[in-house]
Amino acid sequence: MADAPFQPTRRTWLAGAAATAFSAPALAQSGWPDRSIRVLVGYPAGGANDLVARSVAVGLSSRLSQSVVVENRAGAGGTLAADVAARAAPDGYNLFFISSAQVLAPSIRRNLSFDPVRDFTYIALGARSPYYLIAHPSLGVNSVAELVALAKSRPGRIQFASSGVGAGPHLTMSYFMNVAGIELDHVPYRGDADAIIDLAAGRVPLAFISIPASGPHVEAGTLRALAVSGAERVSVAPNVPTVAESGYPGFEMDAWWGLAGPAGLPASIVQRLATEIRPILDAPEYAARFAQQGIVPSKVGPEDFTRLVRADRVRFDNIVRDARIPVQD
Repeated sequence: MADAPFQPTRRTWLAGAAATAFSAPALAQSGWPDRSIRVLVGYPAGGANDLVARSVAVGLSSRLSQSVVVENRAGAGGTLAADVAARAAPDGYNLFFISSAQVLAPSIRRNLSFDPVRDFTYIALGARSPYYLIAHPSLGVNSVAELVALAKSRPGRIQFASSGVGAGPHLTMSYFMNVAGIELDHVPYRGDADAIIDLAAGRVPLAFISIPASGPHVEAGTLRALAVSGAERVSVAPNVPTVAESGYPGFEMDAWWGLAGPAGLPASIVQRLATEIRPILDAPEYAARFAQQGIVPSKVGPEDFTRLVRADRVRFDNIVRDARIPVQD
């Protein structure tokens, strides 16, 4: 994999906001907001995307002195909500808490009605969450190096679970197999909950999987956390190294969620939202709320968020191509 993961070059929030406005209409925005704002979320209530979005919405409601309401439009991996958000009026009253899964979607699904680069204006990245690389004790490995050595001695014979073909954990393992030069056997499930049952029982011994799903099993010793897929260690498990620290510099894959609007969102609104969100994300209580789930607040504003999405689109396409993951109808 020749493409390096996106790394923000600077932590600017307002610089570049006009560049992300995508030919904003010449509308007077001095009175914005003068009514409630809707934030679409593409997943059911209670999931990580929803919880992060609601925390941001509560903070924005206070700072904007207007109601900011989260509306869940679950289905099709978040793409139903993305379609609605992409077609909404760019007036600042219809926003979308987009996830990395919607940026991945065009790499694995044909005939989508939206383009994540073309159809959205990016405002602020709210949070990121890496995956644990976990192994069942029966596999007999205690580190990434031991796993790679075992996999090279048994090419294609070690199974790994994922939450579904083309999902983030599948993509992460595909990326890891590529950089580590190993071959594993994929066993897809319908989600983390189904996968973790067989992982904990040792029926499938290996996976990249979300920290909330696997964390209790790691703490209980039922599963071993060999590494974290993100750029940094997580506070909930400070002794677990990153994959990059384990011999693969530059490796970074995680789930992320952030605030966006339709293409054409006026620069003045992008600037106002970016300004108001920053203190919410910087607040210690925001980080503390999600720490046990391995969710880390972000410091990425409009310009760098836009660059992240563009870089991830290219990177996801390359991983899917190199791993020969089938594109779905």
